[in-house]
Amino acid sequence: MPETKVKAALSELHEALEDVDSVDPAMLELLQKVDGDIHALLETQSPPEEETSALMLRIEELGADFAARHPQTERFFQELISTLGRLGI
Repeated sequence: MPETKVKAALSELHEALEDVDSVDPAMLELLQKVDGDIHALLETQSPPEEETSALMLRIEELGADFAARHPQTERFFQELISTLGRLGI
């Protein structure tokens, strides 16, 4: 089930962040919001395209910010983005 893969990717990302020293609290807050938005989107039967596009843009921007500051997290964001893409998000 694709939703399971998204949840697994989010879980792996959270685990990777536990190993990162000094993550900016504001970035963690943004990640938590995106995480909640992803879960809400997965619960929606047919989310509006503008909503999914906006969420993907936020995930890509957040991933780029994390990758710049914490390169070891980049592959987890890329996996999350790829998995969401396979879901058509």
